[in-house]
Amino acid sequence: MKISKKIRIVCILTVLLSALSIVFFYKCGKKETVIEFAMFNGSNWGVAVQESYSVIDKAIEKFESEHKGVRIKYESGIPKEDYSEWMSERALKDKMPDVFMMLDEDFENYINLGLIEKLDRYVSEDSDFDIEKYYENIANSGVFSGYRYALPYEAMPTLMFVNRTLLENFHLNIPDNNYTFDDFYRLCRMITLDRDLDGSPDYYGIYKYDWINAALSNDVTLFSKDGKKSYFNQEKLAEAIRFVKSLEALNGNQNVTKEEFDSGKVAFSQMSLAEYRTYKSYPYKIKKYTNFAWDCIPMPAGKSGNNVSMIDSLNIVISAKSKKKRLAWEFLKTLTYDAEIQQTLYNDMPVASVLKEVMESKESENVFKENEDIIDSKLICHILENGSEKPKFSGYEGAIPLADSKISKLNKEDDIENALRILQRQMSKYLIQERGKT
Repeated sequence: MKISKKIRIVCILTVLLSALSIVFFYKCGKKETVIEFAMFNGSNWGVAVQESYSVIDKAIEKFESEHKGVRIKYESGIPKEDYSEWMSERALKDKMPDVFMMLDEDFENYINLGLIEKLDRYVSEDSDFDIEKYYENIANSGVFSGYRYALPYEAMPTLMFVNRTLLENFHLNIPDNNYTFDDFYRLCRMITLDRDLDGSPDYYGIYKYDWINAALSNDVTLFSKDGKKSYFNQEKLAEAIRFVKSLEALNGNQNVTKEEFDSGKVAFSQMSLAEYRTYKSYPYKIKKYTNFAWDCIPMPAGKSGNNVSMIDSLNIVISAKSKKKRLAWEFLKTLTYDAEIQQTLYNDMPVASVLKEVMESKESENVFKENEDIIDSKLICHILENGSEKPKFSGYEGAIPLADSKISKLNKEDDIENALRILQRQMSKYLIQERGKT
């Protein structure tokens, strides 16, 4: 039986339509949702790191496996020093990433420009999220003007490191965790000696200890959280500065160098956890700290304060203009709230985790158990729990050098109280000028 031409055409069209339908539905089924993430290369803490993308890549792999059809895209190789400009260009083009790392100096400006999503609603509505799992002061670094804009990704405490070998050679004990300004001064005085009588000390008590940390451990608040007010004209700050100047005077006001520190001639040094972890790892440890053992303790407490350290953090935010905010929130949680990712971060990078459960885990207890140098993980947990958060308002990075330029010129015998009254007026003027720029 002969098939008519008309029927053949209908059959061909039917086959073509079926094929097109299959292709259409196949492509629709395979269509990806893309979340764009922005980060900078390297460390936020001024130290060398290898494979800075490894933890991010692991987080992406985990997120994508749990969210089929969603892909995380990011651009690699952006140096930290170029990141702010790169982000500004994206903002001008109205092409902000959905999720991005937030530099401290840009945080307030981005909030004022409406570029960052408020997270309070997500925090309160998500039954799988508990803000209490973060260290409180670290989590509060993402709060500005009463709203939460960021979650912390990395934490960075400042610690006091002790040259254990040098103290043992002087038959001195490492101070306990509740030691005071007076205790610390006595130890530094006993170590700072001119044994060969050439007019300069052969050993030194302290390297790189600043008035800011002394102020924090004497219960001094330098600025209001929003950066609108400063509080330099107070006796507790004068006490802290006078204490630092008394330590400097032990050296005959001679500048203690990094070389003297590296050669083991210094008993104490203020140091970030990033510095310690980087320099104690290969290949840096073959060049540094090979002739002496180290321990760590909190900062000394002033008469009015406690053994408090500054805690800095690297925060991550969601773009206010993202069209995929719920997925962006889920990815933000993977980076900052997922215990497996945060544990990997603590294990592999020279930082502390922002989660209590990670820092208190059995696995974390072994992070520092290498060679003869052991840092008590419980001590780091205590410092993170009780530390003072670094201010995030836009003028802070300029205000501190201004204050430091004035304070560094003072001597112990100067009228420090009067100098602080003058500095307070100058700082108030500076902050007003900065508010005018934002």
